Amino acid sequence: MSTPLQVLAVTYRNIILATVVATLLVAGVSRAQIITPRPTFSVRDFDQSLTSAVGPNVIGYQYVLIKDGQVVSQKAGGLAQNAADGNLAMTNSTPTSIGSLAKFLSGTAMLNLMEKPPGPGSWDYGLSLQQKLDRTFTTIVPDIWASGNTPGVEDITFRQLLQHRSGFDDAKVGNRTVLGFLKDPDGFLLSQYDAREYSNINFVMNGYLIPMYLAPSLQNSFDVTISANNLNQTDADSFVRNLSGNAMHAIMKTRIWDQMNPTILPNCDAANTLANTAAYGYTSKNDAANGFIMSLIDNQGHCGGHGGYYMSSIALAAYLAHFSATDLIVTSEGRNAMYNETMATNDRLVWSSSTPDPWLDANFDMPNVIWSNGIHGGNRGVIIRLPQNYYLVLLTNSPDLSVNQLRAAGVNAFIAGMD
Repeated sequence: MSTPLQVLAVTYRNIILATVVATLLVAGVSRAQIITPRPTFSVRDFDQSLTSAVGPNVIGYQYVLIKDGQVVSQKAGGLAQNAADGNLAMTNSTPTSIGSLAKFLSGTAMLNLMEKPPGPGSWDYGLSLQQKLDRTFTTIVPDIWASGNTPGVEDITFRQLLQHRSGFDDAKVGNRTVLGFLKDPDGFLLSQYDAREYSNINFVMNGYLIPMYLAPSLQNSFDVTISANNLNQTDADSFVRNLSGNAMHAIMKTRIWDQMNPTILPNCDAANTLANTAAYGYTSKNDAANGFIMSLIDNQGHCGGHGGYYMSSIALAAYLAHFSATDLIVTSEGRNAMYNETMATNDRLVWSSSTPDPWLDANFDMPNVIWSNGIHGGNRGVIIRLPQNYYLVLLTNSPDLSVNQLRAAGVNAFIAGMD
């Protein structure tokens, strides 16, 4: 039975609460906003959910959860290399193929150039980010990539490349070259133009465009060199791709990776430089044969804006930390241009995927989970944008769980962590 003092305390508390509620209601704050507490986060429940969903189902995994640029949780388990390859345990520092998650690196690097130009003389100096995104990309490339293209290619903008809305078509059997996309009758489809269709070529081109956008003089320099050496179309294309691919890597390293704390160095030559330390890709969690490791340097002579990089989860999380909590990579304007809750999901930049989630919508006014994925050989990976400035990196080296299953496991773990 309550004492008189306890009754009096409750009465006063209720009076104060009622006064606060009435004041807030007058100010336009809804009752639901006042009396509905936001969930708090349990790292233990998050970890238990994610490790139980992923750990038993893949040969090896690693993940890092960050909030406001700080590590909240990091865990790894299983094998980076099986007994046939060295019996190496997976850790959060194990370099792993990130596949198409490399598009996030090159895509945000392009936005970095647009937001932070080196000075007067740069392309579109003084224009807004939105105006820069609407530049047609063939206006900054050498003649080999600007002339004789399929009609309609000249209308493709930087924005459309970063949105997978270029109209370039990946359906051709075999490996289509850059020239093939630009000049083959079926390399560009006017009927597909400005409709979203995921295609590697968008970020292959974006990677090559990074040095051309940084240095406008490259456009003329390419043309002069090609003419002086009387290069045929194939050799001219190879010359432009090799120089641009190497320059892309150097620019991302100098402007972003070296400026981070700690610094990072994504590697696109893993087969030759990381064979003893990197995670190999396997066909399943029970694969006993030798795994897969690759080098983009061996395959095409230079790094690519679309894939081929090996990174650890902690390095990729460090990149996301600087992306989400600092202005080093992009500013708040750049992040907002990439995606915000008021824009149509197909208008997002760089982020590859969008999946509705009723629970996040009901609890955080976030109707869609925006995420990106990477698939390469047996490797699978996701980066997920979550409420309250949480971001999750999750990497595995066997395909037993699809990227959609990894995304679901990550989101479900976040929900489980919310008490």
